[in-house]
Amino acid sequence: MKKKIYLNSMIVRILSVVSVGIFAAILLISMIVINISKQVFIETYGKSQEQVLSRIQEELNGFHEDLVKIIEGMNSSLYLKLHLEGHMEHDPNLSFQTTYRAKRDIRKVIPPNMDNFSVLIISTQMRSYINKEEKITKPIQEIMEMDFAKDALNNPDKIQYVFQKNGYTSSTRNEPVLIAIKALKLLGTQQPYAVAFFIIKEAEITKFYEYFTSDNTECYIVNQSGTIISSSNKEKLGIDMELQDSPMKTILQKNLPYYQSTIYGVIDNQKALDNQYKIPLLWLICAGIIAGSVLVIFIVVRQTTKPLSELVKKMSNARMTKFDEHIVPTGSKEVRELSTTYNAMLDDLNRYIDELMTIQRQKRKAEITALQMQINPHYIYNTLASIKWLIFQGNTKKSTQTIDAFISLLRNTISNTDEYITVEKDIENLKNYVLINNTRYGDRVRVEYFIAFGCNEYKIPKMILQPFVENAFFHAFPNEQKGTIEIFVRALDGKLQIQIEDDGVGMTSERLMKLTEKNRKVEHFGGIGINNVDDRLQLIYGQEYGIQIQSEENNGTTVTIFLPKRQ
Repeated sequence: MKKKIYLNSMIVRILSVVSVGIFAAILLISMIVINISKQVFIETYGKSQEQVLSRIQEELNGFHEDLVKIIEGMNSSLYLKLHLEGHMEHDPNLSFQTTYRAKRDIRKVIPPNMDNFSVLIISTQMRSYINKEEKITKPIQEIMEMDFAKDALNNPDKIQYVFQKNGYTSSTRNEPVLIAIKALKLLGTQQPYAVAFFIIKEAEITKFYEYFTSDNTECYIVNQSGTIISSSNKEKLGIDMELQDSPMKTILQKNLPYYQSTIYGVIDNQKALDNQYKIPLLWLICAGIIAGSVLVIFIVVRQTTKPLSELVKKMSNARMTKFDEHIVPTGSKEVRELSTTYNAMLDDLNRYIDELMTIQRQKRKAEITALQMQINPHYIYNTLASIKWLIFQGNTKKSTQTIDAFISLLRNTISNTDEYITVEKDIENLKNYVLINNTRYGDRVRVEYFIAFGCNEYKIPKMILQPFVENAFFHAFPNEQKGTIEIFVRALDGKLQIQIEDDGVGMTSERLMKLTEKNRKVEHFGGIGINNVDDRLQLIYGQEYGIQIQSEENNGTTVTIFLPKRQ
């Protein structure tokens, strides 16, 4: 009875201490983490949005520079000037040619990717030109009487941007527009003869910054007068910009001197945080964790206190018995489960030790195999015979190239005992091997190399590419068939990817399985089996690396090798 009271009092104390501790820890950690993460989120989000705003600034400036180039092209067109001044109207033929060439010049200077606005040109003699099949909806005399048109003629070197609630053409008369205005003057002259109006729908300007806007962010372009000329919030177009400082709002701005404007990015931090953090849900989760923890602790303590000491005593002797003595499961279900798990852990530990020893033996064996890689004697005899035949034919240049390639290949495969070499060096060995094969068997197989920038200095195990190129040489192109082998080396998803592709006869799934079966040797250059290369890579780097082979009959073969990026 006394023992039962003692256990109950211990359970109460444990539950009380644990409950209070969990509640205090969760409350404190949650508050600290949320406050810190809020500050970090606001700062990080603001910086990322500022970078986006800088990119928008660059794109808008680039659009202005493109407009400058278009205007320069218009200024260089004599036919445009003649058309607008009407000098050729006395001769219908000349008038037609002038009009045709003026339109051709306009089409040339406006690139296809900027054909999303209307170009209206009005001469000082009140003649007009528009680049699209649409009508001018406002009298041109009235347009030329506006202040900005007069200002353009008085300041012919200046480009000004004006916001209008309606455009001057049939496609823009019911839409707000941004108009770029610039006087035209023929190159070499100072007197302007016309004014060009580039009528751009406000919706087209919005496309420059629409990827910036969201539920949390708004974007505004404001002119020097403080008027909003473009905005993600269409209700504020044409009204004065009002910026209100608030700790829960971040205001970013970039100057647009070409447009005599400023672009503002307004971030509503509160909305962003509300989307990021669901505070009521967090507290509900915390309450659930506390309630669940108290319940689990109560059950575990109550059912495991009695047999737990005996279990601990047996487990404490595990090191003395060298992890070979299993525990007989007794006591409550949880303690029996713990005992069973402990026994399984012992089995897994012993199995892991055995597997580790096996892997180490295999790795040492693979290292010995890599060090013992030597060229097949038949390959040496046949290569020397080919060189002898070239010398007999008097082909000094090709025989010298073949000898140099053979010497380099021998040096790098026999003399060089390093297991790892650079991609550049292995490609060089491969080129020497291909040169020798082309000497022996003719140039019917062409090998092309595509090495991505920066990949030459990565280190890879020696002689991992040659078996696949060799296999392609002797199996992908039978009966002296011509073909191409392409080798790609690039960095992809944090790994070094090497692909050997051929356009040969391919293979059936049965032949592919036979090609990759264990311990199969290819008796040409070095007797190095493809499966040997795959095992070697996995032993060195792990199971996530290795070789994949894809092939279809009459559709070629692709071998993909995955390696870590190491220098």
